Amino acid sequence: MKGDRDRKRHRRCVVLILDGLGDQPIPALGQQTPLEAARTPRLDRLASAGRCGLVDPIARGVVPNTHTGVGILFGLRPRQRKLLKRGPVEAAGAGLNLEPGDVAFRANLATLERAGDGFRVRDRRAGRVIGDAPEFAKAIEEVALGNGVTARFRTTDQHRGALVFSGPGLGAALSDTDPGDGSMPTALKPCEPLHPGSAATAELVNQYVQEAHEILARHPLNSKREADGKLPVTGVITRGAGAWFDLDSVLDERQIPAALVVGCNTVAGLGRVFGLHIVRQPGFTADASTALKGKLKAARDTLADFPLVYVHIKATDLFSHDFQPEGKRDFIERLDRALVVLEDSGAAIALASDHTTDSNTGAHTSDPVPVLLCAPDTFDARDGGDPPNFGETACRSGSLGRLDGHGFLLEILRYLDS
Repeated sequence: MKGDRDRKRHRRCVVLILDGLGDQPIPALGQQTPLEAARTPRLDRLASAGRCGLVDPIARGVVPNTHTGVGILFGLRPRQRKLLKRGPVEAAGAGLNLEPGDVAFRANLATLERAGDGFRVRDRRAGRVIGDAPEFAKAIEEVALGNGVTARFRTTDQHRGALVFSGPGLGAALSDTDPGDGSMPTALKPCEPLHPGSAATAELVNQYVQEAHEILARHPLNSKREADGKLPVTGVITRGAGAWFDLDSVLDERQIPAALVVGCNTVAGLGRVFGLHIVRQPGFTADASTALKGKLKAARDTLADFPLVYVHIKATDLFSHDFQPEGKRDFIERLDRALVVLEDSGAAIALASDHTTDSNTGAHTSDPVPVLLCAPDTFDARDGGDPPNFGETACRSGSLGRLDGHGFLLEILRYLDS
């Protein structure tokens, strides 16, 4: 029995999460997807020697977003997915701690203009703000809203930030003030309660929008920005409101310590929400410039202390959103070459994704994503019975079949426990 426990304790797995990996056939790629068009000898070998299949990250017909698609792979139970909102995730990524009763929002620094009793959104990203974002964030770092409620704002990346309300009697059932992508300028939407218990909080959000505008509109940096031909930073818009809640994680239940190698603030925040050990180093970015071999080396080194190590890679999703299927194909080939770092690591390799992103439309879809799981003792097998290549079409006939994201996580945990 002791030998069995020791053997289980020493099993390891690296889970590569390629954001938005799945795709649709692309005319410019001969009606292949970017993954199918890519030259991927290492992924093909892993798929053939191991097990592959298709995964619906949430469930069939459901269009996932990043935080729920990745959250399921981190151990989020499907029944709790609607409780996991983007606001608390962004707050965790920004280093803002949440206490019971707090409400968190995903927020943008934006360019707002007065329009009657409300506001008009000239640019919901304020020209993406860039280098002086921390100075604007500092001006609204903490705003007292009365009745014991305080608003804390932190910037994360470019125009992005997180906003946390703390105080008594707050509710998180709130509409977005962010109008979303579309033609600009457009009216700023007032925050509305989605439940009677959140009515007072909705009023506080609208009050905060007013006060943040008054503070930012007179910020001295705006004069310089406008002189330089940049948009002024004159407001904050919000979306993804959510509250702190008790997370019922599969990994916690099974007492499996896990780590996350990451360059994306949002996914780093998600990892903190799930209690993962976060590994970040210079060069780990959330775009195509990320140090792929550096991330995989960090994952390999982290296996000494954690049996389960996730590596999140964002660029595949960005190429699809930017309608660049050829760039996505080429990046996948770069990743395949980088996988040499994990050879002889003694760990299983799993590859997963949070959702499909269609490079034809730039949008997330409900299509399943290709996945694989290969144990180290089968890496050199010529043919394990699964398809000889790794792609959306080939994975339809994989031995894993078609399952949901929770089911695929259980396959990984079953390997660790076997």
